This record gives sequence, structure tokens and C-alpha cells, in this order.
Amino acid sequence: MTYTLGLGECTAELGERVGGKAVGLGHLVRQALEVPAGFVVTTDAYRDWLAAHQLEAELERLVATAGDAASDQVAALFESAPPAEELVAAVRAAYAELGGDPLVAVRSSATAEDLADASFAGQQETYLGIAGVEPVVRHVIRCWASLFTPQAISYRRRLGIPTARVAMAVLVQRMVAAEVSGVMLTLDPVTGDRSQITIESALGLGLPLVGGELTPDRFAVDKVTMEIRSRTITAQTFADRLDTGGGVRRDELPEPEGAAPSLHDHEVVRLADVGKRTERALGGPVDMEWAIGPGPDGPRHLHLLQARPETVWSGRQAAPVARPATTAMDRMVAMMTGRGSTRSQSS
Repeated sequence: MTYTLGLGECTAELGERVGGKAVGLGHLVRQALEVPAGFVVTTDAYRDWLAAHQLEAELERLVATAGDAASDQVAALFESAPPAEELVAAVRAAYAELGGDPLVAVRSSATAEDLADASFAGQQETYLGIAGVEPVVRHVIRCWASLFTPQAISYRRRLGIPTARVAMAVLVQRMVAAEVSGVMLTLDPVTGDRSQITIESALGLGLPLVGGELTPDRFAVDKVTMEIRSRTITAQTFADRLDTGGGVRRDELPEPEGAAPSLHDHEVVRLADVGKRTERALGGPVDMEWAIGPGPDGPRHLHLLQARPETVWSGRQAAPVARPATTAMDRMVAMMTGRGSTRSQSS
């Protein structure tokens, strides 16, 4: 079995082995768009590791009988089972191809995350600023354990998805020292209007935005004319940033910096153009994550972190409705906590 694959190798035909996030990134790489270098640890590694330690039956038992304690017990079980030598060797080789000893993001690409009738986004873990082969392998296993967070177990139970059906591939990508991060939908998440591209952005790394810790700036772009229809700028008091020594630090922002728009208008239009192109390539509305940070053409280079089919409005006809006083991010957080149905990120 192949335990690691390059992002460019992740095609739709390999979806059961690499998961939805990796398939989306593979599309972007093959379009020659700017995607941080990385690789995916396939579900082969996850399934073989479970079998080697004979964990399948114990997982079924814990999920069925342990209630709210199942998550902690699964995490302890996974921490106590050592990684296979084959996995360590495969990660060592793939990590070496990234060059040097880079800081990476380690995040889930679960095979059930992007089903047509369900979204598991935000229910598994993301780890930022990890460096070194052993720490990467350790965090791969922690990602596997996050298949069994309380919210993921509850959500699968409501949808009738058996434990044996799900598996975890894990993305490992070079970190972007993001000046700005955000999400983009190639429709209006409130009304489903497909003539609009919606962009939400915040200074620094994207996890506080996804986790609902701050209110992002919001831009609406006309998909036909590429004109900015509206913009809402919200003052930001802090930003999470990549620490050069590893990990993430939280910086307080002075008022002038926090009150300024996180994106320039030309960057909004550039993002919208990439979203439009990606929608065309994937054949329907898409949900994207991105970051702006150092790159070959300067300090504010666009990096694409994720692209996957939008799952809420794509299966139904959009209807004009009154716009509530919420942002797309409010709806994302509702999905993460099981109180609604919308989309998410995990960068």
C-alpha cells in the first residue's frame, strides 16, 4: 500500500484514499495555481495501523457504549499505539522533499467530509506550525483520533454513517506566514445567489475566523462584471501569526492596523477571478480557503489552501429571501456545532 502521495497525484478516482480536501487541492495543482507544497498521508496508512493494533472492534465498542467519554478514550487509545515503521519512513521521505525542516500544517482530509448530503468540515482537528518528522507523525495520529470528537460521533450517528465506513487521510503542507486569510464561496451563502462571489477575510492565520472568535471583513463580488457589490469592514483587535520558532502566537493589533480593510480591492477581484476559474474547473459552486503571504512575487502573494464543492445550496434552487443580520461565518459556526447547515474551513 502507498502511505503518501503528492498533492498533484490526488484525483477524484482516489477520493476514498486521499479524502475531499486532497482531491480539491489536486485540482488546483493541476491548474497550475499557487498551492503550498505538501503531501497526503493516505487512508491506507490509517486502515493498516488500525488493523496492526487490532483497534477496529474496540472503536466500535467505544462509539456504541461510552457516550460522551468515547472521544477521550479513543484519543488515549490512539496515543498509546505506536506508529508503524513504514509510516514513519514514508513521512520522512515525503517531508524531506519539502526542503529543509519546514513548518507545516497537519490537517484532516476525511473520506466522509464532503458527501453530497452532509458536511463534516470543521469537525476534525488542524495543527499549525509543526516541524520535524516525529512531530508530524504524532500529529497525523492525533488527526486520526479527531474522527472521534463528540461532534463527529454525534453527526455520523444522526446520519446513520457506521464507524467502519469512515477513514482519515491527512494533509501535510508548508505553512504560509499569512498576512491575511479567509474563505470564499462562489455564491451567496444566505440566498444561494450564484451570480455572486462571497469573500470573508481577516488579518493573520485563519483559525480564529473559522472558530468564530472574530468577525471578518466581508466582500460581495458580481460574478459577471467582477465589480465589488458591497464591502463590510470590521475592526479586528488581534491576529494569530506564525512564529518562526514553531507554533502560533497571538498578537494584539493597534487600532489603525486592526481598523483598516484586510484586503485591497485589487486583491478582492483577484480572489474572485480565481474562484470563478475554480468553479468552472470543478463544474459547480465551490468553497475555498486561501491565504496571502510571502511568495515568489512579493509579501502579499495569494496561496490557495482548499477547494471543494459547496454542499448546501448546490443541490437545490436558490430562492430570494430576506437577508438576516448574520454573516456566512455565523452559518459556518452553526454547522460546526450542529445547529445549522452551511460550510466551513480548517486551515
